[in-house]
Amino acid sequence: MRKTTLGLKPLVISIAMVNSGAVLAQESTEALEEVTVTGIRGSLEKAADIKRDANGVVDAISAEDIGKFPDTNLAESLQRISGVSIDRKNGEGNQITVRGFGPDFNLVTLNGRNMPFADSPKQEGAGGTQNRSFNFEQIAPESVVGVDVYKTARAEQASGGIGATVNVRTAKPFDYDGFKSAFSVKTTNDTTNVQGDDFTPEVSGMFSNQLFDGQLGLLVALSHSARDSSQEIIATDGWLRQTAGNCELGFSTSTDACGGGGIDDSAIDASKNPGGTIWMPQNFNMDQSHHERTRDNAQLVVQYAVNDSAVATLDYFYSKYEDDIERYQTAHWFGNWVSGTTDENGSIAQIVNGAGGTDFIGYIDELETENESIGFNLEWDLSDNLTAKFDIHHSTSHAQPKGNLSEKSILLTNADFYCATYEQCYAGQFTIDYSQGTELPILNDPASMAANGFDGRVNYLYDGGDKTDQWDLASIGGNLVIGRGNEVLNTIDQVKFDFEWTNANDSVLKSAQFGMGYVDFDFDTTWRMNMTTLGRAWNPSVDQLSLVDSAGTGSSFSGNEALFPYFVKFDVKSMYNQIGEEYGFTFNPEVYNTVSEQSTAIYSQFNFESEIAQMPLTAVVGLRYEATDVTGETRQVTPYALRYESLTELRPQFDSELVYGVTELDGDYAYLLPNLDVRLDITDEVVARASIGRSLTRTDLTALRPAVSIANSRPNGPYLAYQGNANLKPYLADNLDLSLEWYYGEGSYVAINHFQKFVDNYVSADTTSGLLYNADGVAYTDPSQGDLGNGCGANGEDIAACDGTVVANSPDINWLITTPVNKGDSHVKGFEFAVQHMLGDSGFGLQANATIVDGDLEYDVFETTEQLALNGLSDSYNLVGFYDKNGFQARLAYNWRADFLASTDQLRAPDEPVFTEEYGQWDLSASYDVTDNMTVFLEGINLTGEDFRQHGRFTNQLISAQEFGARYALGLRASF
Repeated sequence: MRKTTLGLKPLVISIAMVNSGAVLAQESTEALEEVTVTGIRGSLEKAADIKRDANGVVDAISAEDIGKFPDTNLAESLQRISGVSIDRKNGEGNQITVRGFGPDFNLVTLNGRNMPFADSPKQEGAGGTQNRSFNFEQIAPESVVGVDVYKTARAEQASGGIGATVNVRTAKPFDYDGFKSAFSVKTTNDTTNVQGDDFTPEVSGMFSNQLFDGQLGLLVALSHSARDSSQEIIATDGWLRQTAGNCELGFSTSTDACGGGGIDDSAIDASKNPGGTIWMPQNFNMDQSHHERTRDNAQLVVQYAVNDSAVATLDYFYSKYEDDIERYQTAHWFGNWVSGTTDENGSIAQIVNGAGGTDFIGYIDELETENESIGFNLEWDLSDNLTAKFDIHHSTSHAQPKGNLSEKSILLTNADFYCATYEQCYAGQFTIDYSQGTELPILNDPASMAANGFDGRVNYLYDGGDKTDQWDLASIGGNLVIGRGNEVLNTIDQVKFDFEWTNANDSVLKSAQFGMGYVDFDFDTTWRMNMTTLGRAWNPSVDQLSLVDSAGTGSSFSGNEALFPYFVKFDVKSMYNQIGEEYGFTFNPEVYNTVSEQSTAIYSQFNFESEIAQMPLTAVVGLRYEATDVTGETRQVTPYALRYESLTELRPQFDSELVYGVTELDGDYAYLLPNLDVRLDITDEVVARASIGRSLTRTDLTALRPAVSIANSRPNGPYLAYQGNANLKPYLADNLDLSLEWYYGEGSYVAINHFQKFVDNYVSADTTSGLLYNADGVAYTDPSQGDLGNGCGANGEDIAACDGTVVANSPDINWLITTPVNKGDSHVKGFEFAVQHMLGDSGFGLQANATIVDGDLEYDVFETTEQLALNGLSDSYNLVGFYDKNGFQARLAYNWRADFLASTDQLRAPDEPVFTEEYGQWDLSASYDVTDNMTVFLEGINLTGEDFRQHGRFTNQLISAQEFGARYALGLRASF
């Protein structure tokens, strides 16, 4: 008879049996009866068993049946666990935060293996952020049998998760007894959809069988999911700041030395803002996008029982994620020369006579990521009490695998700027008011317009600086064409040897694990960008443009009635090709960044069992040693100068003959990571735990790039640059957990957990000022501050008509150069409360949990020097009610998360914070078993269509306002 236990620790085997929903065949003289547990109640009972029997603090989610995970998205299931919160993208869960530690601080593994990650997010340059966060929306939940969340460190687990290590488990053929199959079909309706299909399909299937008397097992799982949706975003790309007496932004106040007194800052409360710092928005955008998202997953697993003591497994996993986005934006840009007033905090609350402009931008975003993993595993009973496991895999994640740009855009402008004087062109283009207490600023407030010389008409287009009929499409001219994106290839090669020895003697020491592993991690990015200046002499024909009414955009937010009334829509792909044929594209040199990490680890772990006052005591003592070598390399062309591109932008300029330079930096570190888990069974129902251990998280990948990169810079400043540091040490945390759990019924329990984390090597930034030089040793200058004249931007003349780089008397630029460094520490502590209760045999039950978390690093919104921050720190709670009886199942769930600091990096202001405001969401699912093998089901996500808002330092500093609509699905699921 095939033997599958392989001498593994009985606890581990019991967990695997429960989670797969099947009983594995074992060598025994007694016949074992197969037990299949399904449904909501069965899933929660299995999760409770895992939590109770584990050493350390572990939570889990198990499939309710073959091919049936509790939610349509893994992240949305994980948020039901105490201590776990999620981030959402376009209303869909994608990344997790655990105990206040954001996505970067949590390690995600697939069947115990480190998994790669790649995407090509919106960013302004090659220095854009690349984190280590796994994106759960790329994995279909149908092939997942369970997810385990390890909140305490263990020596045998891979390092990387200070918040938690999350292991996603997929099915294997030897998990089941003979033939098993499952499939589901459903159609999804996204209520936000405008121009896609109202109903989109999701199909999945899994087939597993055992051949040759159970010696060979085969499993195939396939899934396809499509979602069409629309998204409305009202946003600001960043809030730029200026300190008193520093005229870098070009606007002046009544109290500084810039002259002119354009900004009235007399309202600033000096007790809060003693430095008189002022913040001004880069722009104000209204964006409508239409998504066509597809996700395909495939899994093939072959298992072979070599003999009674060895099982070999070969597995392959593939996923492909695509999101094609057509979006249109009305963007109001603020120039450096503005007038207005500040509020008491220092935000420019009212802006008039903005010397920028209004652009109508069309985008085509084509995002694609492919993930592949192939691995081999051998489990072998070397003797009755010694088991060996060998595991090796090669895995890749490739964003933009064809090398295509992820974003193509065409910027059209509202005016033809050939004007007699500067003032004629720009006087009173628009006004914007952030001071009226609305969630969105008020655009073109009639009172503000009248006070500043407007004739009472609002929201008009311009032609040659003169007011024309409203919505005159003939007045729209060319501006810029931009294409950009990062191709990202993340590769992981990993090999592990694990051994487990079981003590055959009656001793306190019951077993021991020991092993070694090696991980080769490579992260390669290729930044591509083209930018062609059209100039306003180029005009699209009127029949290429159409006005789309924006009525209803942002309707969940106060102040939406003042938004610009129209989007300008056009065929971006067609026009992009047309421009390419007429003008060609000016490509910037590609920038190549590579981060390589080679990590070697050895570990040992010992398991003890004893008693204290007749109470069973279990202790696990472990030690892991891990050493890592890091290499960061950048290959790029150094620009020879900055070009004066527009009133709001300077652009690097490159020679026609490209000469690449290579910058390389090395680093290394090694740490001992001990752990101790103690579990005391006070009674058969009450369990107490104590865990201490050390864990680490590797730093953001962008921080390891060695070369200097020039960030988005404006005429007259600020001038921002960034340099990485490959010698950064990882975050290192000493962790303490204390918990008490009462399991008073089948699947019912109450638990309270207290945790503390002391984090060292916290990464912050050092900012220095100085000159930067081109390859010839010439310092960069700001041409916008030189003697322009002669058709080069003076008096409102066309900037595109001149060189824009060689301008007499241009001053040298004093750059602000930011470099990440290890400095400071933090202390995070909190409580987790959880209740799970089954109401007898009624079929009803409930879950409730809450997480209260606090840290000693509170972000000071009035502090403008670099400061340490705890991203993602927030309280949260979950409420779930369910019914499961007589073939009918229903679940209503509410999840809430408090406001939190999401990042300290705004899109165009890299040292400014982003706060996400509190968010709550209702979800519903229901199903009915038509037969023993067939179920119909209904799902509803975000039933009340909650909205999402982010702000900068203060609530009126809008960053993003989005409306998330409800999604519904109706389907059929069967298993045999």
